[in-house]
Amino acid sequence: MRHMYITGSSLGRWLGTSLGCALLCGALSQVLLAQAGQNRPKSVDDAMNEIKQGQITPAALQRIARAGAVDAIPLLRQQFVRTEESLLKEAIASALVRLGDKDRTYWDFLETHARDVVQSDAPFPMSFDVQGNIVPKQFSQEFLDWAKTNHVDPQAAATTQMQSSPAQITFLAATGDQRGLELLRSAVASRNYFVEAVAARGLAKLQDVDSVPLIVTACKRAPADAAALIARSLVFFNTPPAQSAAETFIKNREVLDELRKISRDKGADALF
Repeated sequence: MRHMYITGSSLGRWLGTSLGCALLCGALSQVLLAQAGQNRPKSVDDAMNEIKQGQITPAALQRIARAGAVDAIPLLRQQFVRTEESLLKEAIASALVRLGDKDRTYWDFLETHARDVVQSDAPFPMSFDVQGNIVPKQFSQEFLDWAKTNHVDPQAAATTQMQSSPAQITFLAATGDQRGLELLRSAVASRNYFVEAVAARGLAKLQDVDSVPLIVTACKRAPADAAALIARSLVFFNTPPAQSAAETFIKNREVLDELRKISRDKGADALF
């Protein structure tokens, strides 16, 4: 008997208002955030006040990191020590690295958790039809067999695969730190299509043109819906092979045009 499931909250819960949420949830219009270098928006001060009051959210951390609010570093260091919830702790570490904190503690924390994701052999949970379209609320037989072999609950494992694991790669990829290059390249070969898509975005943020063939290979290997998601990163590489591949795998012309507009207006900085 096939198991049914409902994923609950989207990845946007952990990715805040970044392009990651836009791409995975389809809300492309939410990507237009204040850019670093502009006058500091009031929302950054509000975010810092929220964190001081113990209301720590990835969205608040995103606002601080994007604004380059380095005066938040001491506050975030304190919260990193106090926070016990793993994903939130990773979000804080990611913000600290993005703000230029050189303490290896934060990068090492991100790298360790991202490496665990990359090394996982768990397949993508959801089924696809013969056209490569995702089948909602239905686990694949391959995933069910994997869960049985590994003695894990399919529902819990699916939550990890579709929410926690992509978020962990996102927190590393969003830093734009060259130290993550090889790990992100490895993640593009993951069995988890959401992880592949996030890793591909990280490589696009790094503008690692040598990774374009790896991303294209991932697209070729994936079902059509997953390939279209992974290929969105290719739009942010200004090379003919990347643009040609993006047109091949992103069938929705409206989505492709919107992504190209974002790329023209914001560049790779819009990816996270």
